[in-house]
Amino acid sequence: MTGQDLVLGDAIDGDPRTLRAAYAHYLASCCRTLAALGPQLPPSLRDAHARLADQMQRALAVDEVRLLHCFTAPAVGTPVSCFRLRDDLPEFRSRIDAAAVAVLPRLLFEMALRGLIADDEILLWEHDAPRLASPAIGGEIVPPETATGLVFTARHVAAVAAGAEIARLPLDEAGMAAACAAANGFRFERCYYSIGDVAHFATIDHNPIAAFEAHPDKCGNAVDLGNRPETEWVGVLDEALALVARFLPQTFAEMRLLLHEVVPVGYDDERHLSASYREAVGTMYLTLHPNVMTMAEAVVHEFQHNKLNVAAYSADFIENAYHPLYPSPVRPDPRPLWGILLAVHAFLPVAELYRRLRDAEHPFAARSGFVERLSDIDLKNHEGMEMLRAHARLTPPGAALFSELEELERRHLAERTARGLSNVPTAVHLT
Repeated sequence: MTGQDLVLGDAIDGDPRTLRAAYAHYLASCCRTLAALGPQLPPSLRDAHARLADQMQRALAVDEVRLLHCFTAPAVGTPVSCFRLRDDLPEFRSRIDAAAVAVLPRLLFEMALRGLIADDEILLWEHDAPRLASPAIGGEIVPPETATGLVFTARHVAAVAAGAEIARLPLDEAGMAAACAAANGFRFERCYYSIGDVAHFATIDHNPIAAFEAHPDKCGNAVDLGNRPETEWVGVLDEALALVARFLPQTFAEMRLLLHEVVPVGYDDERHLSASYREAVGTMYLTLHPNVMTMAEAVVHEFQHNKLNVAAYSADFIENAYHPLYPSPVRPDPRPLWGILLAVHAFLPVAELYRRLRDAEHPFAARSGFVERLSDIDLKNHEGMEMLRAHARLTPPGAALFSELEELERRHLAERTARGLSNVPTAVHLT
């Protein structure tokens, strides 16, 4: 990880090489974490974990890429990443531990869907019969209520009770649909909806620390449609992502790699609140807002956070990243320099999006408040960059990243000067 090519994408041809390498490193670390989890699980689960670890090792030998891709599933990768926090967040430990246990059968399901279970393998999960959610199938498989365990093979998943099979779910699309339509067997519940041909809108979340909140104006990120139908959410997100695809095509190419789901956390027609977690790579939490431009801004903002979060698994960017705290140009509470870097890394591309819409004379650019919002973002970006220039002790990767941010900032400030606009932050932005 050099720190380069993490701001607006690194390739005109749409191949996000830097991000791809960082993401592969993250997925490999998830795989290693899960493989080593056995001693920290309850004794009753250690044999099951050992069988799964052995199956993972065999799958690695067959197709490493396909196995690592299993960890892109939010129900797998996010709980594994959160397990590293069980000692740091004792109030969430029980949720983290429960989510780690649930990962085991869910990983088996992802492996089965991807053809990573050998024809002669029969893998029994006898501790319960959990729901199996996967974006790959668009929803959640619900076993029969009387099931006490699940059996995973190369071609099907079976529900068992008292040592006998009570239902079978073929893994091919037609067989799965037929099995879920039959009475007294498996059921299918839709909870993933395609958005922008790039990700999913999810009405389910597997993040055990989603209730953890560091923002003073929020109370966690529980799934909440805000009394709006899924179709309204999907429609607005489709429009927002279409703006990104048209005006930030390299960022959109990166979204195809890294963005997996958008989780709804309410509706608000006056302000917009969004969030992302370092441990939930590929997931963003958004409130619904009626202004599509506001939603596009939020999508770019939170995706940039995802990019920097996943890169942080490969490199440190600031030596004094977390202490002390400084006034933030975009939040009411004092923030560490890492938080300020996250802010400018997100908002400089947002400012670029606004400029490209304006230069293309998009109808949104003629709306009331558009010019004022762009100016507000510019001045806050400048303030955040000045804060980092004054206080951040950058590592070599951090210096490379910051140089790209400065290049974009210089371009934006030069354009403001050419338009006769001041680059001095107003009293609203002064720290």
